[in-house]
Amino acid sequence: MGIASYVAGVFDAGIGLSIGTTAAKIAAVIIIASLVVKIGNSLIGRLMATNGRVPGMAIDESRVKTLTGLLQSTLRYVTSIVAFLMILDLLGIDTKALLGGAAVLGLAVGFGAQNLVRDVITGFFLIYERQYDVGDYVSLAGVSGIVEQIGLRTTIIREFSGDVHTIPNGLVEKTTNKSRREARALIEVPVPYSANLREVMQVLEQVCRQAAEELTDIREGPRVLGVSQLCESGVVLTVWARTEPMKQWGVERELRLRMKEALDAAGVEVPYPRLVVYEGGETKGAKHGIPS
Repeated sequence: MGIASYVAGVFDAGIGLSIGTTAAKIAAVIIIASLVVKIGNSLIGRLMATNGRVPGMAIDESRVKTLTGLLQSTLRYVTSIVAFLMILDLLGIDTKALLGGAAVLGLAVGFGAQNLVRDVITGFFLIYERQYDVGDYVSLAGVSGIVEQIGLRTTIIREFSGDVHTIPNGLVEKTTNKSRREARALIEVPVPYSANLREVMQVLEQVCRQAAEELTDIREGPRVLGVSQLCESGVVLTVWARTEPMKQWGVERELRLRMKEALDAAGVEVPYPRLVVYEGGETKGAKHGIPS
């Protein structure tokens, strides 16, 4: 009995030591994987941050943000998968057989995960073709806003209202990128029929010349295109300009302000509805729709 007890104690101690060693190895794998992700993210951030100082490797800021997020995400996924397989191997699970079974299981799951596969494949081509980058103003899948994050499966967009939309890449069938090259600023200026249009156009052209010299966001123009509409209450003149990307709205607001001030100084009124009343064979005019 004494020998049997001794052997059993040694056996139990061996099992306990084996379990403790395995647990220590698993903890080491998790710690090393965490360090790899942390150090890798830091190196990727530094590498992409210095792209502008490496000859022949200059990349615009929006592309830097896109590639940085994609590389860090890929590093995190790859490291997690490798660490998971190592832990399974430490637990005595045959990872080769597991991977073989996973291939068969993946084929079956693939039929039920077609949307996921489509999202990933579409995301790859969106990034590869560079249809949009982080920071671009785009319209896709019925949503318009600033791109905050691009992944292989989803794209995150923030509207000007502050709402954040997570869009599966598989839903992106058409992309409208409003941040590439220059943007168009278009201003419609209403003028009453009683005004001298040629004199009004001269006033607006003077405003355009001054704005072209002072507003740095304007690339081309602005210039008065001429009469675009004949409305019930007046004539509409159109002013056109090309601006830096995402700057068209600010340029439009500034041009409207300057043109309103210039027209006020020239004595040109804003058009408003007028009503003509025929009474007893005489014609009487009324303003603002109120008979005189």
